[in-house]
Amino acid sequence: IPIIPLEIDSWTTADVASCITWETDRGAKVISMSLGGGASTTLQNAVRYAAAHDVLIVAAAGNDGNATLNYPAAYAEVVSVAATDARDVRASFSNANSDVEIAAPGVNILSTYNDGGYRVLSGTSMATPHVSGVGAVIRTRHPTFTAAQARAKLDASVEDKGPAGRDTQYGFGRVNLAKAAT
Repeated sequence: IPIIPLEIDSWTTADVASCITWETDRGAKVISMSLGGGASTTLQNAVRYAAAHDVLIVAAAGNDGNATLNYPAAYAEVVSVAATDARDVRASFSNANSDVEIAAPGVNILSTYNDGGYRVLSGTSMATPHVSGVGAVIRTRHPTFTAAQARAKLDASVEDKGPAGRDTQYGFGRVNLAKAAT
């Protein structure tokens, strides 16, 4: 299953939209976006294009520590990812709002870095690849699943955190590969 991460240090909204379209046209089944910013018609059109081509789109909810909506995560077509810490609770910096759909580990995550090395980083950008990876596993194990079916399985395969059911802190809950892989 093609899974294409999109994390750019210096980007414009038009750059991100172009990347989404480019990845979609090359057969991506999952697009992982560890980035975010303001709303834009250009970005929303690219997200809609990818969704119309059966791509599961996953993006970071944001690191403002409040209810701010971050785009593209806040678009309905996108799985918005919050971050949890080592205690398996929402990280203090993670955005929490009605758009958050799922949470994943996002504190002190070893990640590749632009200098060719590795660094320990924290943020919803570190949580997003966990969810994208589980989405790719779902689409690989169930090759006939549409993006919508993969998203439903992803949401149903979590460890519920916080109040029962969906909430603003964790969405449906923290991602769980073991449950999702069945």
